Amino acid sequence: MFNVVTITREYGSGGAEIGRRLARMLGWELLDRKVIERVAAMGKVDIAWAEEADGTSTAWWERLLSGFRYGGPQVYLGGVEDTEVDRDALQKFTAQVIEEAAKVGNCVIVGRSSQCVLLDEPRALHTMIYAPLTEKLERMKHRHPHERDLKALLHHIDAERIRYARDYYGRDSTDRHLYHLCLNSRIGLDACTELITSAVRSSGKQQQPENAEIPI
Repeated sequence: MFNVVTITREYGSGGAEIGRRLARMLGWELLDRKVIERVAAMGKVDIAWAEEADGTSTAWWERLLSGFRYGGPQVYLGGVEDTEVDRDALQKFTAQVIEEAAKVGNCVIVGRSSQCVLLDEPRALHTMIYAPLTEKLERMKHRHPHERDLKALLHHIDAERIRYARDYYGRDSTDRHLYHLCLNSRIGLDACTELITSAVRSSGKQQQPENAEIPI
């Protein structure tokens, strides 16, 4: 029975909103910004920096460590001398939060390569949300009204997410074999939410006996 759903998404596909609707429909906990906040607390990293870093790897840590060296504003909430933070610590903290959430169950986890962290978790349903380029760009207009090159921004963010999974988990996040469901949000965010909900609820039904005849 599935009691965890991970949502991997192309930027602008509406995957984060699907996650919110899914959590509300199932009555489950949503781990999105909450993951970042918890990670920031564990790593003693300022929340604004943690949000900027979300889903990225080395490049952000280089900026963070540069802030440590030069006393950047509000980068670290403790004394530099008592920290053991390195460039991989945020990823480790994030993975720990995801693993602990999965142990509790009844949660929807958006992004953070959660499909890789929980790859071998039998109770986790892994989903990928994608969309046509024109629809992604249209959604991005509302979030980035002053951005001149939305397509370049889109490619940059998606590339960072792919790099994160590759660098830390040795996985290609675009590989469909990582997922139980790959949904094109062009069918509608509500339709995607309902399909994932149906998959979760169907998994809780009594399974067919092994010796039963299966129609072909």
